[in-house]
Amino acid sequence: MAIRTMTNSSGGDWTEGWKTVTLKEAKYGMYNNEVRYVDAWFEEYAATINLRLYEAKAKGGEEFAIARLFKLANAGIVGEVADSSGKKMIQFDDDAANLNGKQIQVFFYRNEEGYFRVLTRIAPVTQQGEFVSYDDNSVKYWKNQAEKYYEQYKKPSDSDNGSMMQAEQAQAPEPTTETQTDSVPF
Repeated sequence: MAIRTMTNSSGGDWTEGWKTVTLKEAKYGMYNNEVRYVDAWFEEYAATINLRLYEAKAKGGEEFAIARLFKLANAGIVGEVADSSGKKMIQFDDDAANLNGKQIQVFFYRNEEGYFRVLTRIAPVTQQGEFVSYDDNSVKYWKNQAEKYYEQYKKPSDSDNGSMMQAEQAQAPEPTTETQTDSVPF
């Protein structure tokens, strides 16, 4: 017989819906040697579940999906600048280690096979930062955006026999353009 050590955690809240999580480890990877992504794991859950966000670029070439994670987590933000038209922009250090210890809200859902997944759209927690802050209205806005995405693209359907979830399991990258008609409250 040997003395062994194991974690003493409850394993997290395994119900569908929004969860506030603390990022404990984040790192970059490459999909097919072409598309960069960031994986982030949570203090409250086992390493078998994580958030994976693929980079996505707007028409002008600016990456927005991973940048949104840093912004909503209020991670690595070093300053605020104005572009040539006077529009305020934030500067941030995109080192994945800057995400560690930051809190965000993630949406858990079950796919058609009954496995839990983490939606790729997140929401911030209410917080005051030096350059970026989020109040209850901001949090509600981001949650609503994520829930619309879930309803349109990820919610399991009895009629498609799992084809959407099979495509998700292949972990194809996110689209490379984004259109958004709602104004962003921050």
